[in-house]
Amino acid sequence: MIVVSRATNNPYQTLGVPVDASAEEIKSAYRQLALKYHPDRNRGDKDAEDKFKEISEAYATLRDPESRRAYDTYGQAGDYRRPDFSQVDWQTIFSEANIDIQWDPRQGAPRTGNAVFDVLFGAFTGLMRNSGLLPGEDRQLTFVLPLRKARPGDQHRVRVPGPSVCPTCLGSGMTSAGAPCPTCYGRRVLAGGSDVIFTLPESFHSGQKLRLRGLGGPGSPPGDAIITIQLILPTESKLVGNDLHSTLYLTPLEASQGLRTVHHSTSLAIPKGTKDGDIIHQSNGPMGGDHIVTVRLSVWRGIWRRATNLLQNLTESTEE
Repeated sequence: MIVVSRATNNPYQTLGVPVDASAEEIKSAYRQLALKYHPDRNRGDKDAEDKFKEISEAYATLRDPESRRAYDTYGQAGDYRRPDFSQVDWQTIFSEANIDIQWDPRQGAPRTGNAVFDVLFGAFTGLMRNSGLLPGEDRQLTFVLPLRKARPGDQHRVRVPGPSVCPTCLGSGMTSAGAPCPTCYGRRVLAGGSDVIFTLPESFHSGQKLRLRGLGGPGSPPGDAIITIQLILPTESKLVGNDLHSTLYLTPLEASQGLRTVHHSTSLAIPKGTKDGDIIHQSNGPMGGDHIVTVRLSVWRGIWRRATNLLQNLTESTEE
């Protein structure tokens, strides 16, 4: 039977083992105690959390031959220096003890208010994810898109913050030919983040979320990249469902003669004799619904519209 001594700096007493215990006996003692005081089995129990931290530190001290030798030599002396537990490989320690960690991967590591314990769990969670032993985190992104570029089927590039799964090899680290991935060089993960390409669906709306599966944080399975589309509408326009309602300014001469013009990515035929306040209803608008255009007559605003369209066309031609 293992006896646990609380509030002690003696790792042997903490684990309830004799000073001449073998490595296997120490591991066995830690495994039993860790399962007993595991946070998942004692949710909200601060004493159990403290005890789990204490026995984990004791095991970390005794499992390492140099650390154990230092304690055996200087443990009762005032100049004994405790190990730096923030640098301990907790992943290896827990796996050696066959401890099954069942934390909610989306909530992250538990926070106890104890700095050492928080570092222990925080570091362990990151190591587990990067090693593929926990599901990866989702990456939440916002993509701002002007309406004139919101064409269904078009592709756009977005930056996923790191660490993130390599989009070239999808986390395998290899090409289809069996060579190391040229993007991540076989590491499977890009620490600084990655650029990914996504395609606008045939029907979408502002605020819609697009999920790129497996392109988020590393883990098993990897997390997703979730893109929220934020549409920027032109002035004096609004969306009602997929229908775009907008205002088109023409000079009186344009309205009387009629013309064909592009308005918010839609080609419009303006009939001769169009009057102020007339409504042009066109199907297959920029967002897939109808485009409902209210015509307003204004000399200066009509001229400004033409100049703005010309400048926009020149800018787009330059970008291409």
